[in-house]
Amino acid sequence: MPLTLEHVFADLGGVPGDRLGDTQALAGLLLAAANAAGLNPAHPPIVKSGPRGTTALLVCHGGHVALHAVPADGLCFADVAGLSAAVQRGLDVIIKRLGARSLRTDARRRGPVTTLQPENP
Repeated sequence: MPLTLEHVFADLGGVPGDRLGDTQALAGLLLAAANAAGLNPAHPPIVKSGPRGTTALLVCHGGHVALHAVPADGLCFADVAGLSAAVQRGLDVIIKRLGARSLRTDARRRGPVTTLQPENP
């Protein structure tokens, strides 16, 4: 059976800006989401704020949890990927804790890429 990567993501709107700007809370959120998704962190969370918002990333063995937020606009883009079918639980933790007023989600199953063979001339 080919190896597949589960990839879930969400666009969240109407999130209180103070939640999106709290770098320590976002680091904790990444860890909680990874735990719920069955992912094991490979490194401590990285959370950086700058002029275009806040970016948070947790690299895990076999996956990741990432957030890109614009606190002033209450927007957050969340992404959880991993080899476990439980990645949706990680995204659910993010959605619940951030308390968005609007939400759009999607999921993709990613797998091996087939090499294209050139056509004979």
